[in-house]
Amino acid sequence: MKTVLVPVDDTAESEWAIKHVIRLYGSEPVKVLLLNVQLPLSNYVSRFLNKTDIADFHRENGMKLLQPRISELDAAGVPHTDKVLIGHKAETIARYARENDCDQIVLPKSHGLLHGLGSIGGQLRHLIGAESGCNISEVY
Repeated sequence: MKTVLVPVDDTAESEWAIKHVIRLYGSEPVKVLLLNVQLPLSNYVSRFLNKTDIADFHRENGMKLLQPRISELDAAGVPHTDKVLIGHKAETIARYARENDCDQIVLPKSHGLLHGLGSIGGQLRHLIGAESGCNISEVY
């Protein structure tokens, strides 16, 4: 069974990726992994909080972003695993994809993950490499 990773952020375009995965699931069974990557808090802020509070803060914010996509997948009957991680976006997505032997990463074409600092798809292609066998799909 093919494993498909869908990074979800706070842009409306992540809905495109979910619709693509729902269509894909309709044609072949796939294991769907939803991922939200939360940027770490600054050292200035984090020094006033304990690790548990920081983890809870990130998990809560990440799940708020994942919830609409979880609802879409649930309504379509697509089983999925949901995860919130903390780190730099492209590097964290690439690491999670490698750790889970993902065959495909599905992103919306105009993905807003890095707010003008370069295409997340391009960065993932560079980080994962052509030899990995993980296809990066940018969908509309």
